[in-house]
Amino acid sequence: LQVDLWQPSSPFHIVEGMVTDVRVPQNTSRSLLPYLQQANIQYTILISDLQKAIENQTGQRSYRNRRSLSGYNYEVYHSLEEIQDWMHHLNKTHSDLVRMFSVGKSYEGRPLFVLKLGKRSRPYKKAVWIDCGIHAREWIGPAFCQWFVKEALQTYLTDPAMRKMLTQLYFYIMPVFNVDGYHFSWTNDRFWRKTRSKNTRFQCHGVDANRNWKVKWC
Repeated sequence: LQVDLWQPSSPFHIVEGMVTDVRVPQNTSRSLLPYLQQANIQYTILISDLQKAIENQTGQRSYRNRRSLSGYNYEVYHSLEEIQDWMHHLNKTHSDLVRMFSVGKSYEGRPLFVLKLGKRSRPYKKAVWIDCGIHAREWIGPAFCQWFVKEALQTYLTDPAMRKMLTQLYFYIMPVFNVDGYHFSWTNDRFWRKTRSKNTRFQCHGVDANRNWKVKWC
């Protein structure tokens, strides 16, 4: 029996008594489960149909308020286009606290958008940088960045701590760092992790984006 090992990262890390997570094709599970029972290995089925779970993440488009940004749903995952529409919308409706700009273009030519969040109290302030979505398939990252911006804007007038932070600091927030990979994870391969650059020496696409700078950032 061959399984796709999800946890730990290598079979060499498996020791007696450890919990491991594996994925198996549906036809394999019919032979795997009796084998586990015979070997007296306890098991729990966490996801009975992985394909259906993946489809549910991107399904029900009519409930996502894609065009109605005033009713933007922060409790579902959003495509790159929806996130960028959301950024444009905040740039227009919260111009006192939000400024949107691009820091360049990706390998495939997509703009790299950043939100500058903070009160324009003085020309120069200390800043905090937050990026999400370095690994394309980890959709919770961009969702967190969006949630943080929502919380900051909604509590600015009522929370003294938030008001102080946005007055004394700028937050530079990049909701989707790996725009090409994130788009690819929605359109082609849900489990794609890397960027989408091409390499002249190798056939494989992309690199792991957070391996591209030295330790300690400079």
